[in-house]
Amino acid sequence: MSSCNAGWSLSAAVLFALSLCLGILLLSRWVAKQRAFPGRAGFALLHLAALWWLLTAAAEMSAQAADCKMFWAAMAWPGIVATPTFWALFLWQYVNSQSATLRPRNLLLLCLMPLLAWLLALSNPWHGLFYLPGSAPISAEWGAPVHYEHGPLFFAVSVYVYLSMLFSVGTVLNAAYLSRGRHRRHYLAFAAVTLVPFIAHIAYVHYNWTVFGFDPTPLSFVFVLIAFVVLIFGGRVFDLLPVARHLLLEALSDPVLVINQRQEVIEANPAALQLAALAKDWQGCRLADWPVYGMPLAGVLLRAAADKLPPLLELTHPQRFFEVHRRQIERPARKGKFVLGEMLYLRDVTQPHLSEMRLAEALALSDERLKIISALNDKLRDQVLHDPLTGLFNRRYLAEFFTREQARARREHAGLVLVLIDLDHFKGVNDTYGHLVGDEMLKAVSRFFETKLRSTDAVFRFGGEEFLLLLTGVTAHEAFALVEGLREHFALTPMLTTAGDLNIQFSAGLASWPMHGDTLDDLIRAADSALYQAKREGRNRVRLAGSAS
Repeated sequence: MSSCNAGWSLSAAVLFALSLCLGILLLSRWVAKQRAFPGRAGFALLHLAALWWLLTAAAEMSAQAADCKMFWAAMAWPGIVATPTFWALFLWQYVNSQSATLRPRNLLLLCLMPLLAWLLALSNPWHGLFYLPGSAPISAEWGAPVHYEHGPLFFAVSVYVYLSMLFSVGTVLNAAYLSRGRHRRHYLAFAAVTLVPFIAHIAYVHYNWTVFGFDPTPLSFVFVLIAFVVLIFGGRVFDLLPVARHLLLEALSDPVLVINQRQEVIEANPAALQLAALAKDWQGCRLADWPVYGMPLAGVLLRAAADKLPPLLELTHPQRFFEVHRRQIERPARKGKFVLGEMLYLRDVTQPHLSEMRLAEALALSDERLKIISALNDKLRDQVLHDPLTGLFNRRYLAEFFTREQARARREHAGLVLVLIDLDHFKGVNDTYGHLVGDEMLKAVSRFFETKLRSTDAVFRFGGEEFLLLLTGVTAHEAFALVEGLREHFALTPMLTTAGDLNIQFSAGLASWPMHGDTLDDLIRAADSALYQAKREGRNRVRLAGSAS
């Protein structure tokens, strides 16, 4: 290794590789701030493996001596083998909705092959079976790239790498096969992106294709990592049902439909589509417009609601009978529950000679299936409407809540005030104590607002350290006094965190309906302008839209 001190070169290729390393670190930091998602553990390990690979690749390109280049090529093998290993782990966790962290024993098993490949590569000077003796620089020029002649151990490790990549491709293709519509297109995109490093590695090993005279595979993995982040977060994948949950509906042999309050079908399993002879363009279609049984089913639901009779759907040509089991999909609200829609489970009871015992058993099984499906839908509904960190309502629910309260205020000639709140100098909390303490602070602030507001008011997490309040039944001046008192109390109330009791202040801007606007967007803009006025005047104060300082 003394020759490694003979020279290093900071070429454009090295700078490019190092910039990719920096990009991976920034990408990892950004991903770490996202909400938890299936496969997060595998995705984090995948970042580490790719970073190791790129750093050793940069060292190999920078080193000038041939034996030093070969040393760094051997050092790259933990990353080379770990990257497809954790790639396969991530995809398997993702399509199966696995969010749990890895146990140490399982992590050790996954690391065995990368460590073995590392030992085989480092011990090559003794056995010569990983890189053959013919491995040498491609020219006599100082610092020229090394052309590697691969030995049997290299190809043995490559078989493991190929199998890992094939497992990854097979995992997402299977998920695509079991999905439909947007789900299927998303997983097919995963499969296409997964093939990129596979093709790059084959081109390097078998056709000697290089980038800067070097193996292009690690560079392709960086491209794929970025593509995956775009697919996961840019494509809003987690607004969809993951495959593992979707398969429950797929497996049911009886038709299952999910309809919203407008009687539009938003989910249907294959049995329901087969009964209606539908294959595509069905999402969002009104139930009454569905072929074969849509209109009769809509009529059954109306009669059952009016007459309290056991709902039974009868079809002709051929004659079939279905018991219609209904389950409301609800979410908790401040006053009772808010109904989102209904799940309809059509149990085929055409055969009249089922025994009473078998019929009772089938009904019990149907109820259990409904409970499982409803629990999954409840979980999905909660994820869509609530902020995962604080538990407050998020911006998705804001428009719906505002529309309802605006209609109530118009009927009752009552006031409605929107308040935008921003925590003063919250960045200093993150910079001083870390983001975990910052998250604890946000949760403590959320609890403060929930306990101090009236039961008729609502609090939303608007984004980052911003909160939005909707105060009902108050005038602008009454709301101003309420928020001013809230601000004074808040400034004196320490927030409990693991770093101790921390005090923080907030600035607020108020906008009153209809004084400062008739729509939600108008009120947000007016309140935002008032909030910025409060900040310009020194923070820790409340300002009403349109008022002078």
